[in-house]
Order: sequence, then structure tokens, then C-alpha cells
Amino acid sequence: MVYVWIIIAILMLAGFYYGYTNFDWFRGGTYLIVALALLAVFVKIFVKKYDDYERAIIFRVGRFNRIAGPGWSFVIPFFEKEFSRVDVRTKMTDLYVQQAFTKDDLRLKIDGIVYYRIVDPNKAVLKIDNYMTGLTNMMVSETRNLIATLSMRDIFGGLDDLNNLLADKIRHATWTWGIDVPMVQLRSIQPPDEIATAMQQKEISSQMLQAQKFKAEAQKIVIQAIGEGAKKLDDRSIMYLYLKALEEVSKGSATKIMFPMEFMNVLKGGFGLGAGLDAAGIDISEAVDAVRKKIVS
Repeated sequence: MVYVWIIIAILMLAGFYYGYTNFDWFRGGTYLIVALALLAVFVKIFVKKYDDYERAIIFRVGRFNRIAGPGWSFVIPFFEKEFSRVDVRTKMTDLYVQQAFTKDDLRLKIDGIVYYRIVDPNKAVLKIDNYMTGLTNMMVSETRNLIATLSMRDIFGGLDDLNNLLADKIRHATWTWGIDVPMVQLRSIQPPDEIATAMQQKEISSQMLQAQKFKAEAQKIVIQAIGEGAKKLDDRSIMYLYLKALEEVSKGSATKIMFPMEFMNVLKGGFGLGAGLDAAGIDISEAVDAVRKKIVS
């Protein structure tokens, strides 16, 4: 088998020699093939291609020389080397702070997204060993520091301002590494369970107080509007008349009237209530009109 390949190689060399010595077109083709091969070798060894979002750190004899890219760039073998490639597109990373204390000593858990991009690849590669680890640690540290200067009321009352302040602080800290932070978005700020429960109970108490005021106002106006007939009505019937009157007032008006949610089922069951009002000898349309006039007045 080896002899067969040797014979084939000898025949190919003989054919090449014969063609090269006897035909001009064969010699021209040979020169062209050699030139293309040399060009391919040159491009492979000396030329590097970088996409539009890529930058390369080029060292020459062991020292930083230049930032290459985008496009084609010459890198001289043995004297120069590509130390690192850097993606300069804007990227996202999660911000997660397990525990941060406010100015009034409340513990918060924070979750968000930080947008960043490398604006100086030289600094991002040479000024810090691992810029991603440094950025992550800096985000957590600056978030804790900022939260420590604010009360819980300040934090929940100005989330947009908090995002901007946090972006400025992280940007100021990471700029020496060639990293810009254009935006921070906090997705959630979670207080301790006992604080969240207390806030929820406060909101529920406020809603109940508002509902009681609404009910008292309804009783007062309905009694004043229909007089003695109101004594025959229960609380649901009085509320039904009041809500229907409010609906009439809101028609054709630019003012939007908000009804407490706990009273909306009274309107949904209005047919049964209306029958009860008829049984009490009260004309519903006249009663609603009287209550409406009282509200307007």
C-alpha cells in the first residue's frame, strides 16, 4: 500500500514538472495558486477580525500597546498577542441584597437589575482582576450604604429617585474600572414580615373607617331626603338608594365617583332590594330622585 502511494506521488511530481516546463498557462496557474496560499497563510497568522461590539486588548512584547477593533486588525506574531476580547454592549446583571438596614434601623431585602457597559476596555481588563466580580460586590456595597442614609418612608416614597441615586453611586465607584452604569431598576423592596403585616393592617383599618363614614353619610342623607319613610328601611335598602342616587349624579358629569368595594354587592343585588322598597310603600324612582337632589344641594 505504501508503494502505491509513493508511485502516485512520483507520477504527480512528474506530471507537474512536465506541465510546468512545457505549458505557459500551467506555470501561470501555479504562480496564482502559490500566491493565494501565501495570502491565506498571511491572513490566518497576521490578521484578526473583530465584530462591531468587540474590542481586543493587544500586548506587544508583554506590555499594553493598543485596543483593536471593530473590523480587521494586524497582529504581528511573536511580538504581539491578543490578551483578551471584551464585549462592549450594554448588559444586565441581577442586584440582590439579602439584608440592608435603613436609617431608622429597619431591615430590607432588595432585588433589582443593573444595566452596565464597558466604555474603556483597557481599564476593565488591566485595572482589576475580574471586573464582573468587582461590579457585583460594588453594587451590593453601594446599595447598603445608600439605604443606610434613608428612612423607610423616604425609600417607599421615592423609588424613582432611589433608582437614580443608586445608579450615580455605582457609576462613580466603577468608573475607574472603565465601566459605566446607565440605569438601575429596583424590582422589589421587601420589609420584614412584621412590618409588612403592620402596614397591611393599617391599610385595612383605614378602609374600614372610610366605609363606616360612607355608610353614616348615606343614612343621614337618605333620612333627610325621604323623611319618615326611611324608618321602614334597613341598612341595605338605605345604601341601595344612596348608591343609585350617586350613579344618577355621576351621569353626564366629568367627575368620577368612587364607591367603596364592600358596598358594590348592594347594587348587584338591587332587584331584591327594589322589591323590598316597593313592599314598604316607597316609590324607588321618587326616592332616588329625592336623595339625588339632596346630594346635589
